[in-house]
Amino acid sequence: MSDRWDPRPRGRGPSRSAAPPPPAPRPPSGPDGSGRGPSRWSTGSWAAGSRRGGGDAPAGRSRPPQSGTFAVGPGYPWPLVVLGAVVVTGLLAWLLLHRGGLLGLMFPVGYLVVCMLGVAMVRAEAVAVPALAAPVVAFLGLVIAAIVTGDAASSTLFLLGVFAPLAELFWWMLVATVACLVVGLLRFRQVRPGWSPAAALRGSGAA
Repeated sequence: MSDRWDPRPRGRGPSRSAAPPPPAPRPPSGPDGSGRGPSRWSTGSWAAGSRRGGGDAPAGRSRPPQSGTFAVGPGYPWPLVVLGAVVVTGLLAWLLLHRGGLLGLMFPVGYLVVCMLGVAMVRAEAVAVPALAAPVVAFLGLVIAAIVTGDAASSTLFLLGVFAPLAELFWWMLVATVACLVVGLLRFRQVRPGWSPAAALRGSGAA
C-alpha cells in the first residue's frame, strides 16, 4: 500500500496547520448607520442631506424667509396672523383711541400698518383671508379695547365704546381694505402668474 502512486506533487500540498486568511475589512459606517461614509462632494448642509436621505431638518433650523415683493418672514398660517392682528389692534385701541392730537392719529395709522403686515406675513397661497379681514380686525380690536377698559359692564357703554370709534374709523378701514387687497393680489400673482379676477370670473361663468 505504500507504493501507491499519488498524483499530487510532494511538498506542495496545503498544510493543515496553516492559519485561515484574515477577514475582509468592513467599510466605515456613516453617521446614520447606513454603512456609507461621508461623501466627498457633500456640502454639509441639512437641506442637501435631507434631500438625499429623506431625513428631516434639524429642530433648531427655521424655515427660510419668503421670496418676492411685499413678503415678510417665513410665511405664517393665516389664522395665526389674523389673531395676532386682532390682538395688536385691540392693544393699540386701548392705549391710543381716546388720546388727542398726534397720539390719537397713531391708532388708525397703527391699525393700517398692522393690516398690511398681516398680508405680508401670511403665506402667499392663503393671502385671501388677511386681505379681506381689515374691517373684522378693526371691529374685534375695538371689542377687546372696550372689554379691557370696563365698558362691557353696561350694554350702552359697550355699544358706544365699539360702534362710535368704528364709525370714525370707516375711511381708514376702507383704505386698509383696498391696500390689503392690492398687496394680496400682487403676492398671489407671484405664486400663480397670469391669474386675474376677470379670468377667475370668466372661468366660473363657463363652469
